[in-house]
Amino acid sequence: MQKLASDVASGVIFEKLTPSELLNKTEHYINGLKDLANKSEELMLILKPEKAYTVRALCNNFTQTLTTFKDILLQNSPDPLANSRLAFEQLRKALTDGSDILFLMRDIRDNPSPLMNALITLKRASETKGPVISIQASEEVQPLIKYVLSRIDEFRAALMGLEKKIGEMKQIMRELQEESLKILSGKAPTQPKTSEDKNEKRQLSLSNFKAKEKQRKP
Repeated sequence: MQKLASDVASGVIFEKLTPSELLNKTEHYINGLKDLANKSEELMLILKPEKAYTVRALCNNFTQTLTTFKDILLQNSPDPLANSRLAFEQLRKALTDGSDILFLMRDIRDNPSPLMNALITLKRASETKGPVISIQASEEVQPLIKYVLSRIDEFRAALMGLEKKIGEMKQIMRELQEESLKILSGKAPTQPKTSEDKNEKRQLSLSNFKAKEKQRKP
């Protein structure tokens, strides 16, 4: 995500690319981020099931935004660059949503549920050969405990790498906001609306895009 944000900030990826060019430059990022979001959601639900609603809401919103970004670029349009601009806004939203997920991951890592915290303590004690806390567990729970213990290190390693990039991402997002304000402040005065303007406005409407998508569904 940090690399994607960096490419956006540096102009490697920008809204004036054609849909095919924009998709070509971002598709590997989009597929990778969706896969990571799904894996992170699973791990967070294990470590803190009481946060299930928040975890699912953030992850679903993030992956849906990425899916919408890709769908817009694949949509046939008489004005391809309008699709690129609309999709680019979804890409910016995905970067912001992704930052929220990273902060949630850090919070869950630092404050897992009591049972998960006990399991982490047990694993650390077994690794260092220190005193082990006795935890009674039924046979039904034991497979879950083994699974959780096998995934904790993976979760911690992934999160540590992502956390190092949070500061850089925040700076990049501030720069993006500043650039957006500069672009908005430099816009030409609004011209009288014509029928072509109205057609373009309908083309640029995300809600209109979504409505069209629903009509195509059987």
